[in-house]
Amino acid sequence: MTTTKKRIGRPTTTDPRVHRYNFKLTTEENIRFKQMLCKAGSEHNRSRFIVKRIFNEEFVVVKRDSSKVQFIARLNDFYFQFQKLGNNCAPVKAI
Repeated sequence: MTTTKKRIGRPTTTDPRVHRYNFKLTTEENIRFKQMLCKAGSEHNRSRFIVKRIFNEEFVVVKRDSSKVQFIARLNDFYFQFQKLGNNCAPVKAI
């Protein structure tokens, strides 16, 4: 009886990223680098930012407006209130 073990964890990629590079910056270069990160809006993903800049790939930044997120959350709550009202009234109509 042959059984295959179920793989746990991340799925393997066909082209894994295994090569690493290390570089050092002066104080002025570090300040400029941080300004570029802030301007691009990618303070949390430095490695992807560096790769995109080195290979001149297009870097797309998606910015979220917190007021729009709050508005959509309230709109969803409003919709669910109407849905609850419809679900509660359905048995009453059946009588």
